[in-house]
Amino acid sequence: MADVPTLSAGQVLDVSLESRMEQAFLDYSMSVIVGRALPDVRDGLKPVQRRILYSMYESGLHPDRPYRKCASAVGEVMKTYHPHGDSSIYDALVRMAQEFATREPLVDGHGNFGSIDGDPPAAMRYTEARLSPLAMELLAGIDEETVDFVDNYDGYDTEPVVLPARFPNLLVNGASGIAVGMATNIPPHNLGEVIDACLTLLEDPDADLDRLMRHVPAPDFPTGARIVEGDGIRDAYAAGRGAVAVEAVASTETRTGNLPRIVITEIPYQVNKSALLQRIADLVSNRKIDAIRDLRDESSRDGMRIVIELKRGEDPGKVLERLYRSTDLRTNFNVNLVALVDGAPRTLGLVDCLRHYLAHQRDVLTRRTEHRLRKARDRAHVVEGLLLALDHLDEVIALIRGSESAAHARTGLIERFAMSEIQAQAVLDMQLRRLAALERAALEDEYQQLQGRIARLEEILGDASVLDGLLGDELREIKRLHATPRRSRIVGAGISAEDVLAGGSQAGFEAQEVTVLVTRGGYLKPLARRRATPAHKHPHDPLVAVLRCTTDDTLLLVDEAGTGHRVGVGDVPVVKANQRGTHVGGLLGGGPDAKLAGAVVLGEDEAVTLVTVSAAGQVKRTAMSEFADARQRSLQAAGVKDDDHLAAVATCRDDDDLLLAHTGGYVTRFPAGEVRTMGRTASGVAGMSVPKGARIVSLSVTPADATDVEVLTVAADATAKRTPLAEYPAKGRGGKGLMTGASELLWCGVASDLHLHGDDPVVVRAVDLTPAKRAGRGEPLGVEVAGPAVPEAMTPGTE
Repeated sequence: MADVPTLSAGQVLDVSLESRMEQAFLDYSMSVIVGRALPDVRDGLKPVQRRILYSMYESGLHPDRPYRKCASAVGEVMKTYHPHGDSSIYDALVRMAQEFATREPLVDGHGNFGSIDGDPPAAMRYTEARLSPLAMELLAGIDEETVDFVDNYDGYDTEPVVLPARFPNLLVNGASGIAVGMATNIPPHNLGEVIDACLTLLEDPDADLDRLMRHVPAPDFPTGARIVEGDGIRDAYAAGRGAVAVEAVASTETRTGNLPRIVITEIPYQVNKSALLQRIADLVSNRKIDAIRDLRDESSRDGMRIVIELKRGEDPGKVLERLYRSTDLRTNFNVNLVALVDGAPRTLGLVDCLRHYLAHQRDVLTRRTEHRLRKARDRAHVVEGLLLALDHLDEVIALIRGSESAAHARTGLIERFAMSEIQAQAVLDMQLRRLAALERAALEDEYQQLQGRIARLEEILGDASVLDGLLGDELREIKRLHATPRRSRIVGAGISAEDVLAGGSQAGFEAQEVTVLVTRGGYLKPLARRRATPAHKHPHDPLVAVLRCTTDDTLLLVDEAGTGHRVGVGDVPVVKANQRGTHVGGLLGGGPDAKLAGAVVLGEDEAVTLVTVSAAGQVKRTAMSEFADARQRSLQAAGVKDDDHLAAVATCRDDDDLLLAHTGGYVTRFPAGEVRTMGRTASGVAGMSVPKGARIVSLSVTPADATDVEVLTVAADATAKRTPLAEYPAKGRGGKGLMTGASELLWCGVASDLHLHGDDPVVVRAVDLTPAKRAGRGEPLGVEVAGPAVPEAMTPGTE
């Protein structure tokens, strides 16, 4: 310290205990602030996090390498960089791997890394880890002299002062920490949004906060939930301090017996789910909320699902509002945006954070370019020497053969050809194969490439706009590779869970994502959305449609006689997979009079049309508006001849292709535009020539310009295969079609999860099948199937 006097042997000096304590405390405070608690504005990392990532990078724990025990990674960090004990290192490593704690995990963990319920991770000797792909962007270029290095704590090695950080990690992953006399609490944000703000600031350095907030409207938490708009968000981005209101996402369901329930699928960031459930249970046991009859946690790997069963007649909106007020279902995230700038703590706004980050990136790119330029010039210098030697090959060989030693030969080359010592050594080290004509041509090509690269690098260093253009291009590439959709939705302020919207749903509730199973006998079975839909275990009543939709959607059920029936998904109780479901007759007040042929989700896109196909091959398209705008719940959807019936229903666009298949083993493909749109009562036109004794079994839709689409074929002998769509070229409608290799066909269409009907119903995953030729035989499924086969439709609006 500067104020400590120099003492000689035997000298005694009186000092003030008060001043020494004050100085020692200040030194300790700054040590904690700079060395432990606060992140750097440039890479958004605390020292322990930076040391973990760099040590794992040095140890080869890259995304394309096998996992290694966390104990090994922690030991390396503690041995070389971080002398503060293994528990602090492991805790930091675990947090960087937790998907519910970190918006974009930097560590790819394998094993038990804790849970949102507060469960601790397994011991480091059991868990394994490696760097995530995005973490490599933080370290990209660190071997190209892009950042400064300092001695580690024992002076035997060096560590980076900061990482190159090719994306704005401070805002993307946020940070929290408590130092001496100050703290930081930075929320996570969406990677794509923050990069868009950086690009705006690159294009216009004078861009103000309002313009940047068009790209970064609010934080984006890893646990999703809803952010309520308010002044606190702008305050946080303007001055670095503010409160962000966050509330849980809930949907409402009605069980059999008209019993309401609330289903919570997302909770606010940093809320312990187990403690939340306990708080709700305490409110019920203390009789502060009497409307709740049961509380269950049905969360799984497929997502969070907290079910709150209510008593009959209770209003879910009012109950949810009370839960918002009494529990952590609604919380405030208090933003305190403090980070280290030039080694000192500062409170920053959004604009300041981005400007400091871009300044760091300009420095990183400049240093990287200088490093690459130096390497390119050094290599060009060597290649020049090799080419010079090849130009005087005989004389060079004679000089080397006549020299007493390599040192004399090197000196001779330098004196005779004015080479540098580096060039002369390269000539001496040159292999004999380099004397071949093709090798000389390769050297000349390399030299020309080096000259072009040197010119490009010099242009980058000589023009700030070129440097910024390169920075923008690299940020866009990172966004393309790593950006993910926003998880936290933003809603307007002043909306309570009791506010009722048109259509009868509460504003406090989100439309629940469900998968609806529609049976031929007219039963509807909405299931809570899961990664894999279970098989329909009712072989006496096969499926005709499996639709992904939400409880705000409306379904159009079409029966074999051509009548369409409109049913709101929210009117059908969500049930468990082993339950039968709800019959459509109970929802419509009677009917339908015929078996169902299929079902679709009614949408608002005017470019989408309803397409139906009959068993005899008649195809018809009708504008969806004729069903969406109609007042009656049951109406004519297609005309059907007396000796025919509808076999399948789907939706398509004018530029899509239609695939039709019949039981005789033939498939045809033709543009949907060849079938003009018709009125609801029309019977359609010929789509496929169906021989006597055969019938249409499937209708599938694919984009006309699709290149990577595959066709899934299931035969009556319980074999299946997937084939490139290119093997089914588009022809005109009404044709005979192409052979599929199956003598009797159950289904053929665009590959997706396929629900097969039989005594033991199963779901076939297309990706599990081995690719085969169109006319080849499929692989046995190992089960008996009776048909029909039904594909699982994707969510409307997705590919």
